[in-house]
Amino acid sequence: MENPMQLFVNHNLPGCSGCRICEKMCALQHEKKYNEAYSRIQVYQFYPGPIDVPIVCQYCDDRPCVSACPTGALTYDGDTFQMTVDEALCTSCELCNQACIDAGRGGCITFHPQKGIAQICDLCGGDPQCAKYCPSNTLHFLPLSRFPKRLAKPAQVIASRIADQFYPVKKKIEEGRW
Repeated sequence: MENPMQLFVNHNLPGCSGCRICEKMCALQHEKKYNEAYSRIQVYQFYPGPIDVPIVCQYCDDRPCVSACPTGALTYDGDTFQMTVDEALCTSCELCNQACIDAGRGGCITFHPQKGIAQICDLCGGDPQCAKYCPSNTLHFLPLSRFPKRLAKPAQVIASRIADQFYPVKKKIEEGRW
């Protein structure tokens, strides 16, 4: 890739249909398995609704996951604009994902179901399969936003915002409570 790109997840309504094709295509691309357990993108489902929220690495500029890795297994390459995991160095400690969560982000790092090593979106080398096959057009591959951290929120926060838009709560003013 010549320029930094990111997967943009459109969390406006109507949005993700919950089909999970993104998870399956990611797993197929990376592991040759049509099984979402091997995916680097995760779709979470919340109620009322259902409200489906895809979570994928937004390539934050401060990368708390990289600095939290005690072995240097997780790195960001400024020349290719990609995150990578060195399987030989990864100890499956999950500190990278915890750092993402602690920084108020989505906790987007998954772990290989058999090897236990960290898996993070590598943008499929510039042709992300999740965005390519997203039937609801929720996932987009775009030039890097100036504010990627604003897009990297926990699934619960995103679902709550969507629920507030779609299922607004009416306040009971006459009773003095809501």
